[in-house]
Amino acid sequence: MKLFLSGGGSGEDSIELDRLFVSMLDKSKPLLYIPIAIDTKKHPYPNCLKWLKSTFEQLGIKRFEMWTEKELMNFNKKDLETFSEVYIGGGNTFKLLKNLREFNFLDSLKNLAKKDIPIYGGSAGAIILTRTIIPALSADPNEAGLKEFDALNLVNNFDIFAHYERSQDKTILEYMKKYDLKKVIGIPENCGLFVTKDKIQVIGPGSAFTFNKEKKEMKPNSYI
Repeated sequence: MKLFLSGGGSGEDSIELDRLFVSMLDKSKPLLYIPIAIDTKKHPYPNCLKWLKSTFEQLGIKRFEMWTEKELMNFNKKDLETFSEVYIGGGNTFKLLKNLREFNFLDSLKNLAKKDIPIYGGSAGAIILTRTIIPALSADPNEAGLKEFDALNLVNNFDIFAHYERSQDKTILEYMKKYDLKKVIGIPENCGLFVTKDKIQVIGPGSAFTFNKEKKEMKPNSYI
């Protein structure tokens, strides 16, 4: 398993995580980009793809393919074998999880993870890789009307708060009590996580913060 969870910052914020992601790719195959969490009124899909290319072309990725609702609605599992990696973009976490459920794509993501296909999640894309999307209630409107918040749970039973700032500490502790969240990681915009079957590594330049019985700073290159 090779998962890359970004706190949701700019390309400059996530450059260390991006470089690590690219270093593990088979560049002979295209990157699969799934941007369906985004508000297309503000950010049309062609603009999203343009942004992704501007981020990763400079790091050596030259081939990209974007799947939106149309492609996901009709996808064939064999089609996924043509990609070397998957990038799930940010936006509304509830919209993202609802759509991936309806398109029966969650099991495919789990299978890709088991096959060591690198999967990168930015913000909402990172949250769906964790235990639940409950932390997104603090930031995203649940316009999708979801009542079931369980996600893929690929990050050792952790929940995460993306775009983490210290001012959120009170909210995080309240959510842990209200929703019985046992283990939480706050990921600032200038931080990311590299997750394998056996470890969770903090990727800088910023620190991550764990919340269990107490808050703890986890500096870059440390393990959670």
